[in-house]
Amino acid sequence: MEFKDIVTELDNFKDSDDYNNYVTGLMTDDRMNKYLESENGKKTIQPKLDSYFSKGLETWKQNNLSKLVDEEIQKRNPSTDPKDIELNKVKNQLEQMKTENLKKDLTANAIKYATSKNLPVDMVDFLVGTDEDSTNKNLKAFEKAFQKAVDNAVNEKLKSSGHTPSDTEPSMMDGVEKAFYSKNPQLIKH
Repeated sequence: MEFKDIVTELDNFKDSDDYNNYVTGLMTDDRMNKYLESENGKKTIQPKLDSYFSKGLETWKQNNLSKLVDEEIQKRNPSTDPKDIELNKVKNQLEQMKTENLKKDLTANAIKYATSKNLPVDMVDFLVGTDEDSTNKNLKAFEKAFQKAVDNAVNEKLKSSGHTPSDTEPSMMDGVEKAFYSKNPQLIKH
């Protein structure tokens, strides 16, 4: 008997319990996995897997997606009461007014200080800080630098155009010069 004769005989018993038990016994887990990993097995099973995945995705979308979208919209565009918006506007305006008033007060105090120290008042706007301490520090640093610059300029001018008295000619000085040098001994060169 040939194999095709055996297949024909098996087809005669196709719907019997003996046939079904025999064929089921031929399909073990290992054989089934091996078949599903083959190209023919993948072609057979992939459409089924895709339909299950699509059905699962649709179910998930129906159950969860609208809730997630609503939560994200709420995060990005929180609903605020018009009263809250107006209150925030008023708060911002109040803070701006406080800041402007503080700057005016600091500027006025800085101008008084600069005037009392004979500093240029035009520079006050650049020296006003965010609070009184920083403004005072800026003014004192500017005063120090300005005084140093003035002293250097005066000394340079006196050196370049002034007469330097010598110790050997004290009799050549008139009374005004003697008084001047007695008040400014640092200008006498030895």
